[in-house]
Amino acid sequence: MSASLRGVSVIAALVYFFAASAHAGLITVTGPITAAAIVEAILGLVLAAAAIGWLSPRLAYPVALVGTLFGLAIVLLRGLGGFDIGIHFVMLAILAVGFGLLFTRS
Repeated sequence: MSASLRGVSVIAALVYFFAASAHAGLITVTGPITAAAIVEAILGLVLAAAAIGWLSPRLAYPVALVGTLFGLAIVLLRGLGGFDIGIHFVMLAILAVGFGLLFTRS
């Protein structure tokens, strides 16, 4: 794994852990959503495992993408906005950078 991809993976994991903390009610930017907190914490662990080399980023990034798209679909179906929709777009942007690095590395 390149240093750039490792750095993006660490940042992505931190974003997912932040979202999990917010949805667990530890940070008061949104209301608690327990299921979202659990999924985001798991995805954060997946990305952290990729960053330290315990899991292939070619597996971690698609797993994170599927989980994030599923969460975004729920946000859109529930008509949530603000933090909930914003954090999902931040997650998707970080994953896009990670995928770009993953598929363009030499």
